[in-house]
Amino acid sequence: MITPRLECIINHTNGKKIADIGTDHAYIPIYMIQNNLAESFIAGDVRKGPVDIAKNNVKKHNLTDKIDVRLGSGLSVLKKGEVDTIIIAGMGGQLISEIIDADISIARECSLVLQPMNGQYELRHYLHKNGFTITNEDIVIEGFKVYNIINAKNGKQDEFQTDIEYHLPKYLKSNKYYIDLYRKKHREFTKVIKGLELSKDTDIEKLEQYKFWLKELEKYEN
Repeated sequence: MITPRLECIINHTNGKKIADIGTDHAYIPIYMIQNNLAESFIAGDVRKGPVDIAKNNVKKHNLTDKIDVRLGSGLSVLKKGEVDTIIIAGMGGQLISEIIDADISIARECSLVLQPMNGQYELRHYLHKNGFTITNEDIVIEGFKVYNIINAKNGKQDEFQTDIEYHLPKYLKSNKYYIDLYRKKHREFTKVIKGLELSKDTDIEKLEQYKFWLKELEKYEN
């Protein structure tokens, strides 16, 4: 039930009253309550199917008094002051940014644990431009996939020195999975470049941007 990705999210979550947004099966809330890692959870999902599954799982584990499963979009399922920590995991970085932005006053009051499936560049840009500071970041491997876990909170942080750092921050160099993340980004850039070059209607500006990023990225291999 608890995969390496979910375990890493749990290890980077510290709070008493926690919200799990996009909870799906409510695996994280159930595990954390069972292991006394939190006092209570609000588990939210925008889709009725996952909400029903989550409710059944919570009921099966006799945790309905500790985990409140709610149907709704993003942070709209929360009231101000209900939680001290918010997990938003398993979705794209752009969507995570939009979820935070839609209820930013709630997000500012909480510690954030973010796990983007893609769009890490856009998410880091959003956090920096909107008055959030990245307090910690980790890398986890699950099968052949490489994931980032980002801890953030309200507070102004200096912009990265170069644009490529929004793709591959320097502070991750000491992480044991840094080279895996580097290779993932290298494959990603190379694939985009090849796709654009083969396109009949090539976006020249985008192509040049990715070629520049690839050249800059290669400076960060070691």
